[in-house]
Formats: sequence, structure tokens, C-alpha cells
Amino acid sequence: MSISRRSFLQNSLATICGASVLSACSEVKNKVAHGDKQLNIYSWPDYLQPEAIPEFERRYGIKVVYDTVSSNEGLLAKLQAGASDYDIIVPSNYAVTKLKELKLLREIEKDRLSNYKYLLPRFQNSKFDPGCRYSIPYTFGTTGIAYNAAAPCYSSRNYPLDWDSFFDERIAGRMTLLEDARETIGFALKRRGDSVNTTDEKLIRRACEDLKAQKKYVMCYTSDQVIVCLSSGDSWLSLVYSGDAQQATRSNKDVKYIIPRSGASMWVDNLCIPKSAPHPEYAHLWINYMLEPTVAAALSDFTFYASPNLAARKLVSPELLAQPSLYPPDAVLDRCEEIGDVGSTLFLYDKLWTELKCV
Repeated sequence: MSISRRSFLQNSLATICGASVLSACSEVKNKVAHGDKQLNIYSWPDYLQPEAIPEFERRYGIKVVYDTVSSNEGLLAKLQAGASDYDIIVPSNYAVTKLKELKLLREIEKDRLSNYKYLLPRFQNSKFDPGCRYSIPYTFGTTGIAYNAAAPCYSSRNYPLDWDSFFDERIAGRMTLLEDARETIGFALKRRGDSVNTTDEKLIRRACEDLKAQKKYVMCYTSDQVIVCLSSGDSWLSLVYSGDAQQATRSNKDVKYIIPRSGASMWVDNLCIPKSAPHPEYAHLWINYMLEPTVAAALSDFTFYASPNLAARKLVSPELLAQPSLYPPDAVLDRCEEIGDVGSTLFLYDKLWTELKCV
């Protein structure tokens, strides 16, 4: 994966929260060694509302150091390599599964979380972490299709409705796919009616052969520039995360987002505490803080990702809440599939993904 769905928003976190918020790992180690009252977060770029860190620091007198991750795989590798500085990490659902298997997560002490009660029931008992023993849902979304309704290849009768749209030669050179093996191979699997989590080598290879044949139509594989491509009108069709698509509509009202008829992938990002966290008590304070309805609503309004917090939804911008692409009805969510852990088959996905990009 690349920076993916947390692609840089219009203002960088460094500008909003101050350069002191960001730190290299070595700086984190030095400050911890000197016993500072400090919370160390390892999360995605621009994945907080502007006032979240300053308000937490003011309220609790705890300095927050925010380090950025570029991929779930990078996060996994770092923790496996022995990184022991972080109190909070923000992995996606399938990464939570892997981190649990590796015994790298600390069990959540829910009796410390007075705001846990605000989570929607469906998010309190997920397949990847039943009962939220090791993770607390942070945001969720889908990966679907964004298109430019003003593009000359479209009319009201032939707007994209399903994954076959990415095989339309009329859009050659004007479409983007995500720089993300699981998502891009996943859409090709979904197009043929297969699971995005299949471990069947024949199905995965067939999906990749489809993508090789389709590659001649692709302008680029990108995750961190997809908003720019859609906003500028350079891309008429993009595989995109729901929040990023909504971001693009701010600059280009012709951009529309759909969840394909045959279904799409769904993801959940989570707040977790590494087993080696130096300040687990501060980590629980942070999680409970992020579960506060006003804080969770501000996060959703800023990032354009859906909140799993029922109380927060009453405070989210009505304009965003009314967007079925951001807050899909249950009937739509039921045809979406969470990207899950595929075990050792992940090596096959990565191998075939590398081959695809080198063709």
C-alpha cells in the first residue's frame, strides 16, 4: 500500500498542529528516555481534526508526538522489527488480525473507556476482532468508483455502475487505479464475482491477467495523487476510497462516487495499543478522548470518513451524513466485503502485483 485513503488533505497536519507535533523515531526515543509526560502516536498523514492534539495536550498536560506511517505493511514491519516507542497505532482491519496473531497488541481495558458505549453495535463485534479486545474502531469507509460526470465519454445513460467500467477503451489514458495490491487486485476479483479475500491461486492469477490486459487503459497507479487527478479533471474514472472521492468533490462538483452494484471492499481503521507501549495509561486516555462524540464528529467532518460512533453521528455535518457514499444504508453495506487477512497468500498477492507493475 501507499499513503492510500489518508492521502494528504488540503492542509498538512504539520501546518495545522505545529511542527512540534511531528517527530522522527529517534526524537521519540530521546524524549521518552528523559521521562517526559508524553504520548507517542504512529498514524496516517492528516488523519486528525485540527484541534485534536492541542486540546488533548491542554486538557491532560501530556505532550503528543505524532509520527506518520505510509502503509499497513510498513506498520507491521516496524513493530515486528522491535519498535517499542509507540503508544497508539492505527492499523486497518486485516492488519489488526495479523498483529493479534503475532501477539504484538495489548488488550484494551474497556473499563477505562467511558465512551466505548457510543460505538455502533455492528462495530463492537467485528469479524477481525470480536468484542473489540485489541482494537477500537476509528473510521470506516468503502473503496469504489469515482467518475467525472462531465467527461465527454459519459451521458446520463452510461454512467459507470460496476467494475466493468475500468475496461472501457473510451477512457484509455484517463483512469487511475490505486497503488494498493489488495484493493486493485480485489476489484478485479470482485468483477468476476470472487471474494476480495480469496486464497485460491487460480482466481488471483486470473484477476491479475485481467489487470495486465487492462493496464493499457490506465493513466497511473496512485493513492496519494488520486484526489488531485479527480479534482483537476485529468481522471475521468478512478478506483478510490470513499473519503478521498468526497474530498475531490470540494474542488470539482462533477466528481461522483458510487459503490458498484456487485459490491465493493469495506475497511475499518482502528486505534490499537502495542504490547510494548511505554505509556498504556495515556493511550487509554487518548482512545477515550477520540470516542467523545464531539471529537469523533469533528474527525469525520475533517477527514470525510464515516464515524462508527452513533452519538457522533448526531453532530456530524448534515451534508456529509446525507451522503449515501459516506454513510451507506445497511442494504448497501451488506454487499460490501471487509478486506481480511489472507495469511501466507499475501506473498502471492505482492508477487503478482510487482509483476503487474513491471509489465
